[in-house]
Amino acid sequence: MIIYLHGFSSSAASNKAEVFKRALAETRFLILDYPAHRPHAAVSSIARSITRALTEFPDEKVTLMGSSMGGFYAQFLAAELDTVKSVVLINPALQPQITLKPYIGMNTNMVTGEPFEFAQQDFEALSEYDKGSVVGKPTLVLLDEGDEVIDHRVAAQAYAAAGRVHVYPGGSHRFEHIEEAVAEIRGFMRQQHSVPD
Repeated sequence: MIIYLHGFSSSAASNKAEVFKRALAETRFLILDYPAHRPHAAVSSIARSITRALTEFPDEKVTLMGSSMGGFYAQFLAAELDTVKSVVLINPALQPQITLKPYIGMNTNMVTGEPFEFAQQDFEALSEYDKGSVVGKPTLVLLDEGDEVIDHRVAAQAYAAAGRVHVYPGGSHRFEHIEEAVAEIRGFMRQQHSVPD
């Protein structure tokens, strides 16, 4: 089972999440909606959702797939929860407790168009969830060279010891290489969870 975590100003209606879900239709794929801009609430919400999913599908093994800020939360929860067996990170956020400072205040969700507030206390809470890049579980990191938010060279170096890192030419922070990445994810899932072709 893949549980997908969207980015900072995204939602469960993310086009990227839906494209991945369709492309990986052979795998149970759950897309969570959670308050990515509120760290304490986000982590609690995701953890509860993982527990509910495993109650409903007890024989499944959980892979967390996180994009940007979702990748930040995915690596934290993978390190914290025995129920999470592996992680796929897509252009994962690096040190948001530093990089998100300009976003303190009112923002607009890029998917829903709804306004939301990223409060000072939420920004300060982020440091509690930065446990570094190595989660101690199988990890696949997918990066776009053209990411305008996260320097792919810094990310590739940060995650070099975490697992397999694949860097695609060009692209952007939105991640433009879903089609190519699907084969990489399938191979990773087969290796970790014996998912059939």
